[in-house]
Amino acid sequence: MTVLSISDLNVRFATEAGAFHALKDVAFDVPERTIVGIVGESGSGKSTLINAILGLLADNGRVDSGSILFEGQELTALDPVAMRALRGPRISCVFQDPMGALNPVLSVGRQMRNIQYRDESPNAQKDARSAEMLEAVRIPNPGTALARYPHEFSGGMKQRIAIAMALMMRPGLLIADEPTTALDATLEVVTLELLKDLQEQIGCSVLFISHHLGVIAELCDEVAVMYAGEVVERGATSEVFRDPRHDYTARLLECDPANQRRRTRRLPTMNDEPGSFVPQPVPPAPDRAVGEKPLLEVRDAQVTFRVGTLFRRESIVGVGGVSFDLYPGETIGLVGESGSGKTTLARAAARLQAISGGSISFEGKSVHELSAGAMHLLRRDVSMMFQDPVGSLSPRMTVGDLVAEPFRIHRVGDVDVKAETMRLLSLVGLGPDFADRFPHQLSGGQARRVGVARAIALNPKLIIADEPTAGLDVSIQGEVLNLLNDLRERLGLAMIFITHNLHVVRHVADRIAVMYRGRFVEIGETDEIFAAPEHDYTKTLLSANLAGPGRQP
Repeated sequence: MTVLSISDLNVRFATEAGAFHALKDVAFDVPERTIVGIVGESGSGKSTLINAILGLLADNGRVDSGSILFEGQELTALDPVAMRALRGPRISCVFQDPMGALNPVLSVGRQMRNIQYRDESPNAQKDARSAEMLEAVRIPNPGTALARYPHEFSGGMKQRIAIAMALMMRPGLLIADEPTTALDATLEVVTLELLKDLQEQIGCSVLFISHHLGVIAELCDEVAVMYAGEVVERGATSEVFRDPRHDYTARLLECDPANQRRRTRRLPTMNDEPGSFVPQPVPPAPDRAVGEKPLLEVRDAQVTFRVGTLFRRESIVGVGGVSFDLYPGETIGLVGESGSGKTTLARAAARLQAISGGSISFEGKSVHELSAGAMHLLRRDVSMMFQDPVGSLSPRMTVGDLVAEPFRIHRVGDVDVKAETMRLLSLVGLGPDFADRFPHQLSGGQARRVGVARAIALNPKLIIADEPTAGLDVSIQGEVLNLLNDLRERLGLAMIFITHNLHVVRHVADRIAVMYRGRFVEIGETDEIFAAPEHDYTKTLLSANLAGPGRQP
């Protein structure tokens, strides 16, 4: 039996520039008790497809033609009232951002009770059913958890709660929109296993949207590949990934960093001709000159946080005493789960976070003992790239103003700021026309390139890149990594690269430091860590990072 059948679906949006054809003759089926993956880059039409199924298209969007049959019922013919009756009980959705999907001012129990508003059972019975569902998604002490608020849970727990809420009414179809994108590798594996188990228990079908090819390969029975609003290829996941028939699918697979088994300094991108990419191994790091001094020296660095109320406070260890050296032109990767201390350590290195013990020195000077004037100079030599490429840019400033801003902040008066802005945009692969755009007019990859341009504006000696490829499509990831590697070689930059994706960090880092609960459990050369990890936690991380779909170069 087919739960969802989409045929010849066309969706258009009315814009000032005219009609935009967002979906073009889209057709595929979701069989009963089957997980079907939708994969494609940003802008391929995945979200538009979801909204069309759920009847949530924007006011300027409409289904031009085609059919969306759910359990034999034509969804495009339903009025809003009938559509609302289906959403939740029969068709449910898990969104990408669990915090955005949960109401911050209502307890989890209240929100789960609200989902059952059509059920006339007593509240006590609804709460018992909610607790059972939380237990099913492995939330500890589910009865107590009902009284807690979303901000009191970790990111992984919030996502599990969102899954519990989506499956609360035992729907026939669950739509999962990038539900693991922001999760660490170990949490991602746990979430996928959980989703698969619950899908089998409830007997529903799943439409799983992702740009993570390893996730699709691990979870989905069938896959449909979307490009520019069209389904260009569909079939059994193993067959499509093993022998892709469309050039776009083949290039998408080739762009996946997880598929590059040999560590390369450059990754394939969509700009390469199909099959033209030949991976070249990373050259060995140059030997350090005798007596060469580190650019950054970290010795037994410790960071603690005081939390609690006025009358009861306790200390939480963020970084529990770590040491390492970083030399000019070298990249070290900080790897670990959320909460392991990676970002806290990086912020301490840039003196954006105070240390409670140990020392951090930049070019032989203690970072945390610098005067205000010296700190101003340090900000020119140590630059940061933040995780959210769009959120880190002011929405009220043009790209040109954003790139020029470091010159104004640091009062650099001996350069032609406009000319330098254009040079920087060109350096990161953006044309001069981008100078007049605003952040909301950029794709994720373009916004990340603007962030890179800002980071290198003042010729820093060290860049701290915090999850610079998180949430980006695999092809865009390759472009950003290639850009960072190219700039590092051309400008002689040192880099601290923070990530939980080991398939990404292997292509940029000379050394890897693995963090767990605020400490380094292992540090060493990248090739050695991948070939022979020594610590059990490192082995767990390596096994948890989902491999690519298996097309090896």
